[in-house]
Amino acid sequence: MGKISNTFILAALSLYFSSGLISCAYGHTLVFGPEFFSSENVESQRVVKSFSVQDVSQKFFVSVQSGRGGEKGVGRGAIKINGKLVFPPDKLVKQFKILTKPVKLQKQNDISVEVTGEADAPVIVTIISLKAQTVTAKIPPIGGAVDIEGYASVIFPAGTFNAAQDVKISITASPPIQDIFEANATGPRLPYEIRINTGDKAPGKEVEVSVNYPDSFFASDYQIHVFARMHDNPDAPDVHDRFFMISSGLDDIVKTAKATLPEHAFSNRHGKNGTYEAIITVGLIH
Repeated sequence: MGKISNTFILAALSLYFSSGLISCAYGHTLVFGPEFFSSENVESQRVVKSFSVQDVSQKFFVSVQSGRGGEKGVGRGAIKINGKLVFPPDKLVKQFKILTKPVKLQKQNDISVEVTGEADAPVIVTIISLKAQTVTAKIPPIGGAVDIEGYASVIFPAGTFNAAQDVKISITASPPIQDIFEANATGPRLPYEIRINTGDKAPGKEVEVSVNYPDSFFASDYQIHVFARMHDNPDAPDVHDRFFMISSGLDDIVKTAKATLPEHAFSNRHGKNGTYEAIITVGLIH
């Protein structure tokens, strides 16, 4: 995986400020993590970390993923938030893939994670909240970009559309999408996906994406790649609908993974009411 310069980021920002963002709706935002927790050996190891939230009236939920995609998880484990047991030891067993649960938070919080197992079989803990994280923009024929702060930038090159086109970028955390990813996954992924909806028209050119990833991903022993939901057989799309790894470059300064989405990543089977949509996330592989 190659590193990229800041040229891409500067270009994205330049296009962003001329793209005319017009509205936002609800999506998910990170509160804690994703953080890796593992035992140095088969003995139990407990780690306590602190984090804060500004608006405690929001809805929060915690997600726990097996660091081996369910093939090899921790032997035992337990998670507490502010002293309250959220996931008891009988929940974090070897074969689990992902667990989610609503949780109430305070302005200042402590999370305690205790795991017992092998060092190469971590758990990844994330807490997300419901917050305004969807943006829409009108992309002209000369091209433009949409930035969803803290998550991703999407660049539509000149000629992507032959007329001004409304596009929408949103963050979701869909259990069915998680199931599709896990069907062929060899490692964990971000606990959310990014949806790029281009309305009633599919892009006429490849689209550049830059997706943020957390420090814990870069510090891990995994390789970081963008994954996109696609059909590898257009004649039988429901049979071969899965997430494909896309060759990705990394910028370890701003913690983003950059990739080029092919035109067929956008499908009118993904979006609502027959609209064209690409669904991407960042996943880790050994």
